Amino acid sequence: MKKIDAVTKVLPEAYEDLVKPTAQEIGKTLSLIPRTINAALFPLRKWIIEKEHSIAETEKILAKKLKNIDKDKIVTPEAYIAVPALQSISYSMDSDVLRDLYANLLAKAMNKDYKEQVHPSFVEIIKQMDPNDAIIFKSIFEAEITPVIDLYILDKNRGGNYHRYNFTWITEYSYDEICLAIDNLERLKLVEIPYGQNYTRNENYDCVRATPAYIGYKHFLEEQNKGTVLEAKKYIRKTSLAEIFYRVCVV
Repeated sequence: MKKIDAVTKVLPEAYEDLVKPTAQEIGKTLSLIPRTINAALFPLRKWIIEKEHSIAETEKILAKKLKNIDKDKIVTPEAYIAVPALQSISYSMDSDVLRDLYANLLAKAMNKDYKEQVHPSFVEIIKQMDPNDAIIFKSIFEAEITPVIDLYILDKNRGGNYHRYNFTWITEYSYDEICLAIDNLERLKLVEIPYGQNYTRNENYDCVRATPAYIGYKHFLEEQNKGTVLEAKKYIRKTSLAEIFYRVCVV
């Protein structure tokens, strides 16, 4: 079965016998890829010889992301960043969200104006995210306010007894998925929830109180009839690492 192979003509002679059977459509594929991007990636191809199709698809994505960049600003990315990114993207081709993070990282690493901001840890951060994490991170980062509420019961006999943490304004995912994402983003040092801090304006939390997850669990606690249901108001803070990660990998 024929496979599209975008790298055959630029691979070293030693690899020709490995990829020769897939060369018939190379001209068509390479015509879609600016020569500048192709040349910039050439030194790294030997590292991903077994992933020919993935790098071909990656080059097409990079072509779109770098189409408005002056060709003089497009450079070969640092191998310690690009090689693991290219290897990892080959396992994420079925996820548009994760693939786009890697592609943005590579595009910035190939741009003189941004390459100094690209940190090797960004590849590892993406590797430890699932698509939900990435989408929720973007939602958090782009939100004007990031309120969070814990719901708990005040039991006069036992004192405060927390029941559920981290209700947010996000409704596209289940409560459990959101909590898992927030915990993982905290672990990755992209966000933090400062202890004992909250917005002074109570109205900032109305968007949380209007969500099905908050309403449903508050009703459940009230039905327990074990005490007064109270709120612990908090918020999510974006870290300095998150600022750079967002700029490099998300936009």
